[in-house]
Amino acid sequence: MNEIANFKQGSSKGCAVNKLNYPPYIPKILDDLMYSKTLCMDAKQTWGNHYDVHSLYGYSMVLATKKAMDRVFGENRSMMLTRSSFPGVGKYSGHWLGDNAATWNDMKWAIPGMLEFGLFGIPYIGADICGFFDDSPEELCRRWMQVGAFYPFSRNHNAEGYKPQDPASYGADSVLVASSKHYLTIRYTLLPYLYTMFYKAHTTGETVVRPVMHEFYSDSETWTVDRQFLWGKHLLITPVLDPGVDMVWGYVPDALWYDYESMQKLTVRKTHMEMYLPADKLGLHIRGGAILPTQEPDVTTTYSRGNPMGLLIAPDDNGNADGELFWDDGDSRDTIENGNYIHYKFSLKQGVLTMQVTHAGYNDPNNLKFDNITILGIPVPPVSISVTHVGTTNSTTTLEPSNIHHDGDKKVLFLRDLRLTLGETYVLEWEVIRIDCHPEERADQANCEARGCIWDPITSGQGPWCIYPQDYGYTVTSVRERSSGMTLDITRNRKYRSSGRPQSRDIDTLRVEINYHTGEMLQFKIFDPNTKRYEVPVGLSLPATPETDENKRLYKVVIVNEPFGIQVIRKSTGTVIWDSSVPGFTFSDMFIQVSTKLPSQYVYGFGETEHLTYKHDLNYHTWGMFAKDQPPGYKMNCYGVHPFYMGLENTADAHGVLLLNSNAMDVTFLPDPALTYRTLGGILDFYMVLGPTPEMVVQEYTELIGRPVLPAYWSLGFQLCRYGYANDKEIADLYKDMRAAAIPYDVQYADIDYMERQLDFVLDSEFKGLPALVDSMRKEGMRFIFILDPAISGNETQPYPAFARGKAADVFIKWPKHISDGIVWGKVWPDYPNVTVDENLDWDTQVQLYRSYTAFPDFFRPETAQWWHQEIKEFYEKTMKFDGLWIDMNEPASFVHGTVDGKCLGDPKLENPPYMPPLESKHLGLNHKTLCMNSEQILSDGTRVRHYDVHNLYGWSHTKPTYDALLDVTGKRGIVVTRSTYPSSGKWAGHWLGDNNASWDQLYKSIIGMMEFSLFGIPYTGADICGFFNKPDYEMCLRWMQLGAFYPYSRNHNGKGNPRQDPVAWDKPFAEASRDVLNIRYTLLPYLYTLMYEAHTKGNTVIRPLLHEFVDDKSTWEIYKQFLWGPALLISPALDPGVTNVNGYLPNARWYDYHTAGDVGVRGQMINMPTPLDHINLHIRGGYILPWQKPENTTYYSRKNPLGLIVPLSDSGTAEGSLFWDDGEGIDTVETNKYLLISFSAQSNTLSSQVTHNGLTAGDRLKLGVVKVWGAGSTKITKVTLTVAGVAHNLTPEHNVDSQELIIDATSKDVYVDQPFIITWQTIV
Repeated sequence: MNEIANFKQGSSKGCAVNKLNYPPYIPKILDDLMYSKTLCMDAKQTWGNHYDVHSLYGYSMVLATKKAMDRVFGENRSMMLTRSSFPGVGKYSGHWLGDNAATWNDMKWAIPGMLEFGLFGIPYIGADICGFFDDSPEELCRRWMQVGAFYPFSRNHNAEGYKPQDPASYGADSVLVASSKHYLTIRYTLLPYLYTMFYKAHTTGETVVRPVMHEFYSDSETWTVDRQFLWGKHLLITPVLDPGVDMVWGYVPDALWYDYESMQKLTVRKTHMEMYLPADKLGLHIRGGAILPTQEPDVTTTYSRGNPMGLLIAPDDNGNADGELFWDDGDSRDTIENGNYIHYKFSLKQGVLTMQVTHAGYNDPNNLKFDNITILGIPVPPVSISVTHVGTTNSTTTLEPSNIHHDGDKKVLFLRDLRLTLGETYVLEWEVIRIDCHPEERADQANCEARGCIWDPITSGQGPWCIYPQDYGYTVTSVRERSSGMTLDITRNRKYRSSGRPQSRDIDTLRVEINYHTGEMLQFKIFDPNTKRYEVPVGLSLPATPETDENKRLYKVVIVNEPFGIQVIRKSTGTVIWDSSVPGFTFSDMFIQVSTKLPSQYVYGFGETEHLTYKHDLNYHTWGMFAKDQPPGYKMNCYGVHPFYMGLENTADAHGVLLLNSNAMDVTFLPDPALTYRTLGGILDFYMVLGPTPEMVVQEYTELIGRPVLPAYWSLGFQLCRYGYANDKEIADLYKDMRAAAIPYDVQYADIDYMERQLDFVLDSEFKGLPALVDSMRKEGMRFIFILDPAISGNETQPYPAFARGKAADVFIKWPKHISDGIVWGKVWPDYPNVTVDENLDWDTQVQLYRSYTAFPDFFRPETAQWWHQEIKEFYEKTMKFDGLWIDMNEPASFVHGTVDGKCLGDPKLENPPYMPPLESKHLGLNHKTLCMNSEQILSDGTRVRHYDVHNLYGWSHTKPTYDALLDVTGKRGIVVTRSTYPSSGKWAGHWLGDNNASWDQLYKSIIGMMEFSLFGIPYTGADICGFFNKPDYEMCLRWMQLGAFYPYSRNHNGKGNPRQDPVAWDKPFAEASRDVLNIRYTLLPYLYTLMYEAHTKGNTVIRPLLHEFVDDKSTWEIYKQFLWGPALLISPALDPGVTNVNGYLPNARWYDYHTAGDVGVRGQMINMPTPLDHINLHIRGGYILPWQKPENTTYYSRKNPLGLIVPLSDSGTAEGSLFWDDGEGIDTVETNKYLLISFSAQSNTLSSQVTHNGLTAGDRLKLGVVKVWGAGSTKITKVTLTVAGVAHNLTPEHNVDSQELIIDATSKDVYVDQPFIITWQTIV
């Protein structure tokens, strides 16, 4: 009655006539009278005339009552309700909506009333349930009790003289009692959530009862919703507000929602829907993304507050959720202000539930525990659940099966009897991996369930809708352990149907062989023990004896029986780095699938495909792998196949995994994180290396597959090529212009232009002067490489020895004898004889009209290698000399699909298998732009195999015969560059990154490509500088020349029909900038060559990601626009148009600017680097010594210059380095010990050398030249002494105290570097 209410109008004597009681304007109020049912307006209060403070009466009474209650209740909180309110009342009091009537309309009105008071800052609000006035009918009171259970202030109240309306008054067995008890039980269950909302209202002003539009403001449909409301952001209440109704038209906002009572997902969103709400129900829905704290209910909060607590989790579309809990004693005043409370932040992300205590200032006397956690929307049971108690010493336990219950029908996971102490932090992790059971198109519920899988649509986000049940796979039936490994037999769970691909026979019984090859490397092989299947014929370097001492192994292997899986655990950290005990393992004749959980999100590798980042995006991306004549493009399977990846663990340890399988395949990344392999044949043969550093992973991997080839020294020089030279004069003119511009340049190429009609080994008449030109260039120190394609024309009208001899030796790929004994004909570059090609016609027409039939050599066969060697030798001896070979189109590529008539003989399933990976033009089958898969090839041991199985090995098989022929024919090492590669191709060849585009994005993508091929064991790698296709612009080509100067394989090359893009094709500034950056390359070639030696002998990377050197710095784990040469040279190129500054990362080390020799003084942070158009950012790492030489126009001359050293000192004044040197082109110089190896060390103002090995001939000896010591200090150095063989030589130092560079020139002393020397420097006062 504190409006103030008065049963008289003004007073017992009325009110005086004055301007307060009768003002000039009266608002539209009750009775149009200011003092109606209240006091006269001229009554006096302490705060002023009643006229002014009438509306504050209730507020003033609240303040007085607050003081009185504080005195009466002392330190305890109490509850105050006020009928009259004013802004600010909510700080002290709640409010009920007044003396309403037992009418349906008043029940409806209560919802907008509560929403309005939420706006007014009075969240403790509610209406008199069932109405104050009048008798309340059962139906009305029942529906009101349902909705009233969710009023913040929930009170059933009525007036004197009316029928009782408490629930019990309607009868103990009434629907009203049952319904009321049900929803009040839910209320009491959710009181911790409601209490937390009041904490949020108290501390941040959030609403408790919330309009739907507050959460979905961008959806205008919510703006008028006032028959539904929210508890906070997560609980949607939809009551029945009309008589005789059991269908309610309610709005479902744009989110994932779960029915609170059925626990099922709603299938609709952002729409109205009819909800069936019978007599005992109201609509109650939890929003996806919610974590609601709960408590076991009781008859009063006195009792319920002593009961166990829990969590109700409703994940969103991405499987994530969050929430919080506020908890105190529930009674004391100022618990927040005094810090006497507990506060939790809850988060669920990718199967990890974090219960993080953010404040722990209260100890509950009831020793409360979180006992039960319920997670909705979990379609399959988890593999395991771990609970980590986070404290001073973290302890982790795995839940027993008795603690876990999964309701497969409801898709709900119940965790029971957890006993997690309130006030402590916990992390729960569970594995529920959505492995795709229907990766093909047209997945639907019928097709999914026909495979025995679970149809679980996701309304938004990514992820498969058809997923495997938990027990889909194989079960272990026997295990035989031995000291070097174990053997298992496993059997398919026949509860489920086949893989869903009737054409691919399931193999029910498999054998698993696990071999502990070394302490760092193991193998697990899964195959059919009853029927021999194709296995990859690539030889690996396996130790003669396995590692049988468990103490020497970095790993432990655990077998999971059901579903069968292998776990590989790093013993030093306990990290599970491989775990295939997940559903979905399938092994059928033409479809094999296996998945594994990964230890982190950091995965690198798999190729050859263009990737947008070096670290893979694990959000359900699938990458196909099948060798193809396909230029780089996003998710386009390209030229080679490398089923190898490196994984980083959260501990900064690294491991690598190779799947030795050569069939068409794909890999799918899952965000869990996890990985799924699918391959179309063969067996599963995995090799894992344990590192533990990223660099050691590559070392161990290349020890397995074979160390990279050591390229000839000259092949590290700059190279020029172009498809489209019209004649040999164009090459001669280019050579002359390059020499005139003094641009370093070692290698010139001829593309297929030099061939007559693109025929291998036949010189075109327009290039008849090429042999003499090559001879003259070679005499001046240049080298020459020409291209060879594998396809050989079979339509020649004149004698063509290459085809005739090949046919006679039976080297060409044929059909299997039971189909046909003929050659499988394709079409590639060779033209028919005696035709004039109209290049204006479309491509397919040109192929049809002009391209001749071509045969493909089977390079697996020794006879083919002999034939290939003969053709190369004859060309070298009778036509033209060369120094290296470039082999192209060896995927193998064909310009027709399968064969010339497009009709592949044999089994059609091989051409169009039951499952097709996501390959380019997959709808056209595996033979698109290549041979028929039914084609037959013959391995070196005589085994006949299908091209279906060995297609991805064609380039691999082509490479070694080419390398062997090159070495034998030239008598020198040279270099082979191949387009198609497979693991171990790097033993014989380098690789260019294919027919790229002249576009800016290809600059940074080339860095990613090189880093990936570093992982693959092919360090001699680079992209076509300035792009192969399309016309580059000036700035892009210049920036690319700067970047390309630091490719190991540095070649400018472009395609026919585009203008020249070589360094002298532009203008003088372009040529000068190119010359300057290539001079830097040539200066540092001794360092690059030493890195190549270390790759060849140790397996080190040359192009090195920053994470390989700074793996403890997580900032480096995602860097792909900078790279290192080895450990010491950091390259930070400009990669975007118009930039004059580059933001790059300098890891935690001492770095020197290469151009100034100065210490940059920054480490462990991003730095803005000025990068004008003629500049590339280069930094040298302190502590590493780099050998160098003065550059010349070719390496033939630069190799003759004295050897210099760059000695950038570390923080402690030390540095180390090495030099490898040989004749630069001899065969097997390392293996025959014909080389020099020196180590250098600097410390305490002394530089010394130690000759580790010296097998050089006299003609290859190097003299010591200029030594540059960086970071030599700011105190002037005045004396330098060089000591060799006990003889001291005084040298004159040049010391710049500003840059702290000390230059020592020893050239005049004629000291050979193969003699140990000592250089000391000091200050003489």
